[in-house]
Amino acid sequence: MSKPSFLNSSLKQLNAITEQTHNKETLPIAKSIWQKHLQPQNPLWNFVTAQPFSIESSEGSAHVIAMVDKRLPGIGLVGFFACTDTSVGSKVLEQACQWLKEKQGIKDVYGPINGTITRDYRFNLSDDYKVPGEPVNPAWYIEAFQEAGFKVFNRYVTGISKHYKLFIKLLALQKPAQEYSRLTLRPFNTSRQMDDLKIYHELMNAIFPSTSIYCPVLSWEERVYNVADHDPIFDPDYSYFLEDKGNAIGFIVAYPYKQNLIVKTIGLLPEYRNKNLSGILIKKVHDQAEKDDLKAAIYSTIRVGNAVYKMKRPGVKVYRKYITMHKHL
Repeated sequence: MSKPSFLNSSLKQLNAITEQTHNKETLPIAKSIWQKHLQPQNPLWNFVTAQPFSIESSEGSAHVIAMVDKRLPGIGLVGFFACTDTSVGSKVLEQACQWLKEKQGIKDVYGPINGTITRDYRFNLSDDYKVPGEPVNPAWYIEAFQEAGFKVFNRYVTGISKHYKLFIKLLALQKPAQEYSRLTLRPFNTSRQMDDLKIYHELMNAIFPSTSIYCPVLSWEERVYNVADHDPIFDPDYSYFLEDKGNAIGFIVAYPYKQNLIVKTIGLLPEYRNKNLSGILIKKVHDQAEKDDLKAAIYSTIRVGNAVYKMKRPGVKVYRKYITMHKHL
């Protein structure tokens, strides 16, 4: 599939709009997202058919890209969205939906989904920025989607616990069965980062084959591109594989940030779930957080209703809220 010819113009338009709509805290984050992902070398563009829509008038400016990922048959995506006014924002969204329906035969559209970026999609219901990787957008962008006929589809939350040390004590009581005493933990190896990234990539695709209807299983090239600016890719003090006889069967990815522990992702292969094994991973990073005197644990962007969300954790409060949206054509 040929690379889109509009990437540079879309980048310029998005930068110009976000300079008008984002605050000093969120603006550089938004611009870094546009800069990284609206590049021809982004492997995303090998998988999507895309068409930009924009308005520049006396009423305001708006931009969005309509996309169809060949790995998601029947699904339309709208992302890379920004607007200076809800009215023009809703108009470009309507144009994008019309193109998806008439040119691509799409009946269901989801947004704001920036292709296969593994972070920064969704809408943040707050205008500020607290946790690395969360989306940055003016909260009123949601109104543009609503005016274009979109409704809330998935909800996500970030939780915070200032009493995570109590959680550690409770985890110590939930020991796995004796037959799993053979399992071992090992940190991510910073001297062989790509090897461990490959293991993580394969586990992610096996554990989360379809995290949502609008999230395709990522290719290796996309995974590498998404983390190419991270060094180290994972913090070895807070990121671990759980292994069974040398084979990775689960992992946890976390890191310290502003005196907080950020728990980003945790997963186990299906056959190892519901056996109190996730506690081995969680306890390890919480113990390190206590050793480093971190003040709170933050559980980042968890989809409401999934297994992690349903885990009962003492003293965890909802800290941030996010949504994705859907429109049936």
